[in-house]
Amino acid sequence: MDAQMPHNIEQVRAAIDNIDAQLITLLAERQSFVARAGEVKAGEGIQDAHDPVRVESILRARREQALDAGLNPEVAERIWKELIAAFTDYEQNAGR
Repeated sequence: MDAQMPHNIEQVRAAIDNIDAQLITLLAERQSFVARAGEVKAGEGIQDAHDPVRVESILRARREQALDAGLNPEVAERIWKELIAAFTDYEQNAGR
């Protein structure tokens, strides 16, 4: 076992909690860019927050990144589909 790997369930859970905290910070940063994308789209007269071509491109790229990183690509795709849906809703409703 690697010296960095936790040895009991409490340590494993603490490590997961630490990663989750980092993810929250990154998701907050992503949200700020999603809000900015909405502002830019509004300024350019783009009404729809959903771009199916962009979504497919993102999902393809994340699957490839997942494979390279050792993450199950089906897990990555499932997460990103939810992430995209949630942020698309956020972008669509941010100006309301």
